[in-house]
Amino acid sequence: MRRCRKGFVGVTLFSAMANLLMLVAPVYMLQMYDRVLTSASFETLIVLTVVAVFLLSCFGLLDWVRQRLMARIALSLNYEVLDDVLAGVFRGSLQRFRQSADQPMRDLDTVRQFISSPPALAFFDAPWAPIFIAAIYLIHPWLGSFAIFAALYILFLALLTEWTSRGPFRNASEHTAESHRFVESSLRNSDVLEAMGMFEGFRRRWRDKHDRSVAFQARGGSRVSMLLSASKSGRQIVQVGILGLGAWLVLEQQISPGMMIAASIILGRALAPIEQGISAWRGFMSARQGWRRLNNLLRSAPPTDHGGATSLPRPAGKLEVEGVSAAPPGSTKLTVRQVRFTLESGSGTGLIGPSGSGKSTLARLMVGVWIPQGGVVRLDGAAVSDWPAESRLRHVGYLPQEVELFEGTVAENIARLTEPDDEAVIAAAQQASCHDMVMRLPENYNTLIAAGGANLSAGQRQRVALARALYGDPALVVLDEPDANLDTDGENALRNTLAMLAKRGVTTLVVTHNFRLLRMVENVLVLKEGMLLESGPRDEVLKRFMRPAPALPGDKQAQAGT
Repeated sequence: MRRCRKGFVGVTLFSAMANLLMLVAPVYMLQMYDRVLTSASFETLIVLTVVAVFLLSCFGLLDWVRQRLMARIALSLNYEVLDDVLAGVFRGSLQRFRQSADQPMRDLDTVRQFISSPPALAFFDAPWAPIFIAAIYLIHPWLGSFAIFAALYILFLALLTEWTSRGPFRNASEHTAESHRFVESSLRNSDVLEAMGMFEGFRRRWRDKHDRSVAFQARGGSRVSMLLSASKSGRQIVQVGILGLGAWLVLEQQISPGMMIAASIILGRALAPIEQGISAWRGFMSARQGWRRLNNLLRSAPPTDHGGATSLPRPAGKLEVEGVSAAPPGSTKLTVRQVRFTLESGSGTGLIGPSGSGKSTLARLMVGVWIPQGGVVRLDGAAVSDWPAESRLRHVGYLPQEVELFEGTVAENIARLTEPDDEAVIAAAQQASCHDMVMRLPENYNTLIAAGGANLSAGQRQRVALARALYGDPALVVLDEPDANLDTDGENALRNTLAMLAKRGVTTLVVTHNFRLLRMVENVLVLKEGMLLESGPRDEVLKRFMRPAPALPGDKQAQAGT
């Protein structure tokens, strides 16, 4: 908002001139009653009318200009903060694990729409209410006192509206956001809902959340509607009251009829911004709640500034994990505790362990997706979090356990959403042994991928994502369960890829439960309950880790291994 302060100064100046010109109508009426009608002068009538029409035309122009300024401010604010909000959602998603981007973007739209709407100008008109009341007081002290009472009454209704509706609207907003998040997360598994007959249970849960939101919205809306009706009726009573008081003063010959009409018009102008604010209270409450959520988002996930960082050379690939402890976003329970090891440049390492032992957490820490609560992960001596995103784009490859592709072509997905370099895209696909698979797609590398890769099989998505991890010849590659959705041919292709990475001297870590893949690596790490249990050369570790269990009594052929 501070970036837009010049625009707000301009709106304030135009509002000042526009509000001064709002006095044209009451002054015109005053002159009509007190001069034109008493003197029966047509010349005075014509001159006053021409001047009034000209000034009111100027008022219309000024009002249009300030509305255009507010619209431009809203657009400017949107463009200034849009990237920050998206980056905040992105960082917040990393910190809170897959936070929805829907609510912050809706909040930004709500704030933008309110700033560009006519009710927002009421904030610039409201400070002129005391000046208009002072003008009424100059006409007659009793009329001024009545105007003060009327303004306090309308202001009291505005404050009462704020006090009584704040809680319900806030609760409604929170429950609405919760309902949207529930639908968004649940419909990712729509096939499960259908196949297992879970839709009815899903519908009941969503309906419960939605009904709570609607109930709070209705409660707040009912209170605002009641107070808005009271404001409208009170406004009419006030208008009648000042005319009645003015008529009594005219009969007492303390003011002229023109002064009575002028006071009534000026009071209407003084109370209009407050009344307009009450009418637009729902929009104002929504914009204010969105404003606060956006500020909280940007404060809780401030941007990482790498602008002054020294440009680092291409890493050799040495990775050092120094006493790292970490927990998933939103959790306080550590899933990785005091883990320490080193991956030498060009080495191939397998990471194994029971489910839930923290392998995926450690993989995310190694590529800088999550920040450790303790310790540090270093790539060629520099903390991974200190490497700018552009450097990680070129030097780090990552295949997550849950593969996600983006809307775009196969080539754009392999090129990590940058402008595809055809040679580099094909080279990455060939290294991932998926070039032939891509060539069998309808438009090969130009085939459009639907949201989430829905038009590709799980195995195809996995192989495209592997090519994406290898794009640009990275120095470090981390593969989390890379064979999870592969058939026999795909697994053979993966082993060929691991052999190629070893030959080229790329530092590689493979998280896997498949012991066949461990034949392709030199070293093995064993993680259990978040702690490093074993580490060293593959054959030695597997020999210790896979000790045969004692045979069961009476079963001479029974052999078991972990």
